[in-house]
Amino acid sequence: MLTDTRRFILASLCAFLLVAIWNPLFTPVPAYSEESQPKKSLYERMGGYDVVSAIVEDSIPKLWDDPQTASFFVGMGTDTREMLLQKNKNLMCYNTGGPCKPFNRPLEKVHAGLNVTDKEFNVLLQYIKKALIKHHVGSQEQDELMAKIEGLRPYIVQQKEKAK
Repeated sequence: MLTDTRRFILASLCAFLLVAIWNPLFTPVPAYSEESQPKKSLYERMGGYDVVSAIVEDSIPKLWDDPQTASFFVGMGTDTREMLLQKNKNLMCYNTGGPCKPFNRPLEKVHAGLNVTDKEFNVLLQYIKKALIKHHVGSQEQDELMAKIEGLRPYIVQQKEKAK
């Protein structure tokens, strides 16, 4: 049989549970609401490393054979070209919020003396854009990536086109 003290404790516990169940203040709140969920990085939204790697693999090697840019790569061996691809993969991965660490020298030093023009830089942009489309990267992500690459122009282009 229950003593008065036990009845009081049991009644108090039942009352507390009823209040807790029906009171919105005790309703558990999700850790993140939809509005406050962390925004995915461009890297994640593009599809991660596999897509970044494919974009680089489908764009940079085209520069080696393009008549407007091939002269920059004359005498570059297979090993050096592979290293160039890997450096560009890491750079794109890093600049889009991925986990890669770039191991490049500063871009202005890498391109010093090459006299890259805006026209030649635009060839790269065209190949990257085609690779983005080929790999079904969304239009918003394409725009974001192209803006990031466009931001590198001052570090790569050292020779302005001559006015005709």
